Amino acid sequence: MPTHKHLRRLLPATLLAASVLLTGCATGHEATEHAAQHTGSSSPSLHRDPADTQLPRGIAPPGTQQAVGDGAWSVTVQRLERLPAGTAADVPAGSSAYRARLTVTNRRPQIATAPQIAVTWRYGQLGRQATELAGAAAALTGDDPPLVRPNATVRQDVRLVLPDRAQGQPVTVTVEATPQGLAEPDLLFFESALPGRPAAATASQADGSSGSRQDVTPLGQWKAGVRLSSVSVTGTGSVRTARLELSVANGTGDPLPGLGTALRVMTGEDLHPAATIRPVYGYHDAAIAPHRTATQTIAFRVPQSAVGEPVTIEAVDADGSRVTFEGRIG
Repeated sequence: MPTHKHLRRLLPATLLAASVLLTGCATGHEATEHAAQHTGSSSPSLHRDPADTQLPRGIAPPGTQQAVGDGAWSVTVQRLERLPAGTAADVPAGSSAYRARLTVTNRRPQIATAPQIAVTWRYGQLGRQATELAGAAAALTGDDPPLVRPNATVRQDVRLVLPDRAQGQPVTVTVEATPQGLAEPDLLFFESALPGRPAAATASQADGSSGSRQDVTPLGQWKAGVRLSSVSVTGTGSVRTARLELSVANGTGDPLPGLGTALRVMTGEDLHPAATIRPVYGYHDAAIAPHRTATQTIAFRVPQSAVGEPVTIEAVDADGSRVTFEGRIG
């Protein structure tokens, strides 16, 4: 059976739009323990000045060549560049399109297959995932990595959509690069501010809430490095679509292998089972950079009769630890 990381690598949430240039010239958490367990606080500090250029150890600015496979390869990501309005289709109102370039260089004196690469782009204090625009086949992030000449470089242009409110906020790029023949990826992280004027921080971004020491935590608050937002509902008919945000904070100096949190959703006072959402199968799961937060939007179905009723959600970590949240649906 495929491992968790194999599945995460094989099932990326979205496709990268690519424009490829080939050149031949040189050129469990202990990682499974969450932030609050390391900092002694049930509420991680999320307030970061977007203009702060001091990056934690393990995160590099764009343009830095980072080694993969004991130096056999190097990988870098260029800073996001805002595209003129109208350049890309399917950009919703209140958002803009951006372009960045992913570069992989073969540092060995022989032809070799490029590493298998998955890239995740997260923005803002909560680390929400950016939307990647679909387009041409991806050379570096597809299922069939290319052969690369000695000391040659493969480049892939990536187009993303980010909300305008994210301008000036940090964008953290997670690159999971797995050299041929190896089972586990090398984890690389890059970060810089999104071009534009910073917007005022929202309350949920400015602080992680006071946290709670009680057995049940209200939706919207942090507990043990985990936060679940309120639950929204859309649709009509007897079955509705419910959505919430799962946030996991990494308060350590090491990467976390992913959010790694399963959710058990129960509705009503009688705790009627409604849904179970697991990492990889239920949402995109990628490594979290040191001292950073990752947020994923999760959707599940509930009966119309559950709208407005109590909801209880257990967040179950990979090590079996549990946090119980309560609120209402809709």
